[in-house]
This record gives sequence, structure tokens and C-alpha cells, in this order.
Amino acid sequence: MITTADVHNEGAQIVYDHQGSGPLLLLISGGGGDAARHRRLAALLAEEYTVVSYDRRCNSRSSGDLTRNMDMAQQARDAVAVIHAMGHERAYVFGNSCGASIGLELAAHHPRAITKLIAHEAPVMSILPDGRFWQTFMDGAHDTYVKEGNVAAMKVFHSSFVGFEESTVARISAENITPNSQFFLSREFLPITYYVPDLDRIRANGVAMVSAAGSASAGAFYARTAPIIAERTGCPFVEFPGNHIAFINDPEPFAQALRDALR
Repeated sequence: MITTADVHNEGAQIVYDHQGSGPLLLLISGGGGDAARHRRLAALLAEEYTVVSYDRRCNSRSSGDLTRNMDMAQQARDAVAVIHAMGHERAYVFGNSCGASIGLELAAHHPRAITKLIAHEAPVMSILPDGRFWQTFMDGAHDTYVKEGNVAAMKVFHSSFVGFEESTVARISAENITPNSQFFLSREFLPITYYVPDLDRIRANGVAMVSAAGSASAGAFYARTAPIIAERTGCPFVEFPGNHIAFINDPEPFAQALRDALR
């Protein structure tokens, strides 16, 4: 059974869902920012964990200041607030995409809130040898949003995806024309792409973590970050099945890989 609750943090009501029993496992969403993306994955993990997923501020059911750009430090504090609202001081944490970046921010500045972090395909292009190229690409996608709107910008952005059939990318682009995508493009997109994690601090903090990328994502900029993160933080690199959002499209093998990484 899914239970819904909320916690007030820094001027926003953060709505979260939880189910299951066992150690606390926090799932952090990337772009699009809501708990619904984890529904199938959470159900598969709920036999072993108390699984909690939340709508990030200004997304779906959660409130917040829609006129402010995303603040990665604040996003990490929101995650801590959800952990504490669940009656825990720390949690296992899984983050995908921007959610993985939030996990890295947690590991750098709130290490005591993490039992173990699984960072899946964090889009921190600043650490890549060709990071400047990819930042220019993302700046161009945002410029497309400003000049031509959501649909055109999502088309440019999704052209960087690897491991998807063309029809699937087209469907994802169509499904992402929502209020969340509007906020993502207007207020989250550039802060996410310009985020630089403090990997040296994470290593010094000694946070237990795994850096992961999907087998179908090989060559994607957001997957190539994973082994670099692993090397610089001193953690294992693990290959997960599927592509960037395999936890949505093919959750059963993804859930098993996540169980293995958490153990």
C-alpha cells in the first residue's frame, strides 16, 4: 500500500510517497522531478525496503517558488528533509540523472544522511574531457527553448540520448510537454548542466557509494561520467542493464541490479 505525506522545507511543501518495510531507500528523480516515475521500481523493491520517492520542489504535487532557478544545495536539503520526515537520520539513496547529481551533492555536504548512494548516469559534463562541447550543446538546447518552445527544445535535448529507438524518443518528447517540463527547461535545465560536484570532498567524506551507467547508454555523455566519478571518489563502477530510464521501461532487471548494488 502506498502512503502519501508531505514535509515543509524552506518555503515548499514536499510531497512524498512511501511503501514497504525494511531499511529506508530514497529514490530521487531527475528531470521531470516526480515520484510517479518510480512507481514500478518502488513496488518491486518494497518487499525488502521502505521505499520513499518524492515530487521535487515545484514539480507535480510539491510547491515552491516557480520564479527561482533550481538550487542544487537546496535540492539536497529537501532530500534530507524527506529522510527526516520518515523518522530516519540516514537512508540508502538511488538517484538517476539529475537525481544522481542531487545524490552527489548529498554525499559532499550531508554524508551522514547516506547509508549508501547509487548514482546512476549523473549528467555532470564538467568532468568530461569534451565537457565544453557538451555544455555548448546544452546551452543551444536552452536557447532553442527560449526561441521556439518546449517541443523544439526537447527534440534537441533528446538527440543526445543513446540506447533508445527513434520512436521511443519521439514518444518521450511528446509525453514531456507538461508543466514539469516547462519548469525543467525554464528553471532547472541550466543549473543541472552547470553543476560541478565536489568529488574530492565526497572521497574525503568516505561515503559508501556506487557509480553506475546502463549497458545501452555506452557512449552517451551522461554515461561516460560514471567511471570518472568512480575513479575520483574511489568507489566501484557498476554497469546496469538498459538505457538512461530503464527503471521505467524495463524495471525488473533494473531492480535486481539495484538490489545487488545496494548490497
